[in-house]
Amino acid sequence: MSQRQFGPKAAEHPSVGQPCPACKVPFAAGDYTTLATLGPGDDEEARERRDAGRPHNAVALELHWDCAEQLR
Repeated sequence: MSQRQFGPKAAEHPSVGQPCPACKVPFAAGDYTTLATLGPGDDEEARERRDAGRPHNAVALELHWDCAEQLR
């Protein structure tokens, strides 16, 4: 599954000023980001839905788009 690109980030977005988990550089207005899915966590129903290829809630981290591209 390909990643979805979000952005450009608005100056008032709540994550502006927060560090990117990959590069530690704070998110800034105008940045493009994506979500790196970690998995459904402890939610058994979400795991079952994931395993069945159905939509589910998952834990994710926001990363700069360029950071995520380097991790691929």
